Amino acid sequence: MSTDSPGEQPSIADENALKIASESLTHYDAAADTYHCSYGPPQPAVTVPDAEREVLVRVEPASGQVIGFSIPNFKAWHATHAEEDGTFEVELPSMWDLSGGETPEQG
Repeated sequence: MSTDSPGEQPSIADENALKIASESLTHYDAAADTYHCSYGPPQPAVTVPDAEREVLVRVEPASGQVIGFSIPNFKAWHATHAEEDGTFEVELPSMWDLSGGETPEQG
């Protein structure tokens, strides 16, 4: 039960972010030094490099929905991007334009 007043309800984007976080599956492949995160069960996807965030984004090709990401060379990436306590965040848009346009804005 929420204690928010009716005018302060979470947005749909906030609700989706919480759902994605609760359904995320993560795995670190030590042999390949690659961190993987899937939003929900793994499914077929195309992989798009995101040079700005230095990650590989997995996108469901029919809908353009972002369904996960991988971070190659994770130890080096982590040393550069993690907080002092070792935590890190990768903020990605929920949808990705596969038409060949520019990298989508964070949303």
